[in-house]
Amino acid sequence: MKSKALFFVLCLICITVLVSCNLKKTNQMENKKTVITQEKEKEESEEIKPDESEKLKFRIVNLYFVNPDTDEVDIEKRQVFDLKERTSMIKQVLRSLKLGPVGNLKPSVPQNIEFKDVFVYKDTVYIDIHKNNEDSTIGGVKGEELFIESVVKTVLSLSDDYKKVVFLVDGEPVDTLLGHIDVSQSFSEKSF
Repeated sequence: MKSKALFFVLCLICITVLVSCNLKKTNQMENKKTVITQEKEKEESEEIKPDESEKLKFRIVNLYFVNPDTDEVDIEKRQVFDLKERTSMIKQVLRSLKLGPVGNLKPSVPQNIEFKDVFVYKDTVYIDIHKNNEDSTIGGVKGEELFIESVVKTVLSLSDDYKKVVFLVDGEPVDTLLGHIDVSQSFSEKSF
């Protein structure tokens, strides 16, 4: 009988120890979850929230594309971010020009042309382009003229401070962009 009672007491002790160990682990896990949750809540509350003056502003710009009826450049108004930094604004507008029109006009930038960089010095905007290959589907002299005119008019319309545009190819001055029009000199609004 004593052995049965001893066995029963030992079983009770083992069960009590196991239950208490399990409760400690559960409590530790709950404490860890609470700490993690509190840390996340603290991080979220410390997030930087933009004030009213930092909200993005937009601006309407004139992009020049080819009118298929007249074979001349025509304006398409486009909403873009109003960026304070001048070269960033010009690059953004040139990317929009490269993407092409959303209306009935035709693209004015050949597929093989990339706008690499932009520099502004005094009243002149320097546009550095890269030709992906020599195969140009620009449409001869008229196509190249329309491309140059669309870029120049688009860029000069951004600010009254810009009076001239100079084209570079891979950072170097060139005589012609696509083999037809002389681009060794700068272009102004009066060039067209």
